[in-house]
Amino acid sequence: MNQDLLADIWNVLGERIPDKDKQEAASEYITTLLDYGISESTLEGMMGIDTYLDTAIEYAIDEEPGDNDEWDD
Repeated sequence: MNQDLLADIWNVLGERIPDKDKQEAASEYITTLLDYGISESTLEGMMGIDTYLDTAIEYAIDEEPGDNDEWDD
């Protein structure tokens, strides 16, 4: 699936989501895309279309599997 299609889907949905719920919805959207194997590079290509989505992408990409700052020595 290409990033333009994924961005268009978010734009359609985002127009119907109240602002107070957009950040949580964006986070769940990105998590779902990652769960279905959408690459980080595809997600990065979606940056800039929506601030809520940008925040969710940045958070998801920064949080690598196995990262846990509590355990760093």
